[in-house]
Amino acid sequence: MSASRNTLLALCCLVLCTASVPVAATPTQEADTGGPNVTVEAPDRAVFNATSTFEVRVSDATGDVSVEWEFPDGSTADTRQASYRFQREGNVTVTVMVADDTGTTTRTLDYEVYRYTSGTGDSQALPVLGMLGISVVFMGFVVLLYFRVLPWFYQTI
Repeated sequence: MSASRNTLLALCCLVLCTASVPVAATPTQEADTGGPNVTVEAPDRAVFNATSTFEVRVSDATGDVSVEWEFPDGSTADTRQASYRFQREGNVTVTVMVADDTGTTTRTLDYEVYRYTSGTGDSQALPVLGMLGISVVFMGFVVLLYFRVLPWFYQTI
C-alpha cells in the first residue's frame, strides 16, 4: 500500500505545482517582410518600479546578427536578453531591432505601466491567495479520500 500512497502523493504534488506556475503571454508577432525571423519573449504586463526581462530569439539569419533594444527612458541594450525597470506610469513602448545581412526586423511592444498596490484595485495578491485556497481544498479532499473513503472501500470489498 505504500507504493500506491507514494504514487498518490506524487500525483498531488505534480497537479499542485503545474496549477500554480504563471505563464506570461507572448506578444503578438507580425509577419517578417525582410531580415531574420524574430520572436520576442516579454512580460504581458509592466509594473512601475519592477524589473522586467525581455528576450529575442532569432532564426533564419544570414551573416552577423545585431540586436538593439530601445526602452521608454531612451536607454538601450545590445544583447539578446535585456532587463528594464519601468520608472514611470502610463503608456510606454519597448522596441527591439534585429539586423542581419538581409535586412532589419523590428518588434514594438506597447505597455500600460501600472503601480502595484497591496490593497484594493490591481493587487496581484488575490489570485495567489485564490490558488492557495484551491490547493488547500484539493489536499483536504485527497486526505479525506485516502484516510476515510479508501479504508471503507477496502473493508466492504
